[in-house]
Amino acid sequence: MDDQHGPTTTSAQRFVDARTEPAIAFDRHLDVVAANAIAGAVSASLTVGTNLARFTFLNPYVEDSVEGWESEAHRTAAALRDSLDQHDEDGRFRALLGELMARSNAFALEWAAGAGRAPTEGTTTVENPLVGRLVLRWEHVRRPEDLEHVLVVWSSADADTAERLEALRRAL
Repeated sequence: MDDQHGPTTTSAQRFVDARTEPAIAFDRHLDVVAANAIAGAVSASLTVGTNLARFTFLNPYVEDSVEGWESEAHRTAAALRDSLDQHDEDGRFRALLGELMARSNAFALEWAAGAGRAPTEGTTTVENPLVGRLVLRWEHVRRPEDLEHVLVVWSSADADTAERLEALRRAL
């Protein structure tokens, strides 16, 4: 497994930097290890160093800023479970699960429910403090040479979101 500064992470960063739409890569622990600037402008969760599970379940702002938070929470718990199914459990995984169980009743309930497979595409709506409501389609992309990371690419789902993303790009 490569650490955050390994060759596959560098390759993932080059991949996301080449995208004009928001894009990130996350690792087996749901840590964002690569992100482009527009992704960070869309949401603070989409920046390098953020753990998507902690952000979803432990940040009280998320429930208010993400339309359909319950679906996002379900998807995040399922993604963590999928990752555990694909990779060997390690101390970091145990610590993350323990922290989430202890600090988030919502996570504990999702985990106990045994969420099914995480979807690999969908739509999410985010309330961005700079430009307002963003309705985004997203898709997970896996590269055969990099089984450690999941790449996520977003695109606008409607004309208003396309305009708002362009406004965010201009602000960068």
